[in-house]
Amino acid sequence: MALSAARFEEHEGFTAVAFVWQGTFEEAFHGEVHKTIKKMQAWAKEQESLDFDNTLLGMSVHNLEDGFTHYSAVKANWKPTDVPEDMEWVEIPAHTYFVCDHIAGTDINDTYKEVAKRIEARDYRPYITAEYPVFDELPFKIEVYSMIDTPRNEQGFHIMIPVVKHLE
Repeated sequence: MALSAARFEEHEGFTAVAFVWQGTFEEAFHGEVHKTIKKMQAWAKEQESLDFDNTLLGMSVHNLEDGFTHYSAVKANWKPTDVPEDMEWVEIPAHTYFVCDHIAGTDINDTYKEVAKRIEARDYRPYITAEYPVFDELPFKIEVYSMIDTPRNEQGFHIMIPVVKHLE
């Protein structure tokens, strides 16, 4: 099994600042998302007022047929005024999430397959909006990292999937 500590939780909304990357799965596989993550990590460390604790959020929206949009973010309780052009202010509303921990050294694809099965087994469905087409069975994903310098296949991290109760 590639995940642990699986459960449903209610989370308050939060705000974040993010660098945005959009591209194909192949580009992501070749390190383009990692460059965005490193860029956010470096930027966050320079912000004295941010109180950066080395926790980064990787928020993925699977809104492209051959790829996705990735927001490399940090939580923030202030809205920066002088930020790079490719940075956005992101507001995440309060929601119910399926949360779990991806076990380091296991296949992330196996973890997400197990996540999808467990969500469905408990009669929940991944949250979807009319704004985005659906190209993935888990169209919105939030990953919480603390060890950015570790290769992804050796990294454990926290996963949060927004869900809704399935009503028939």
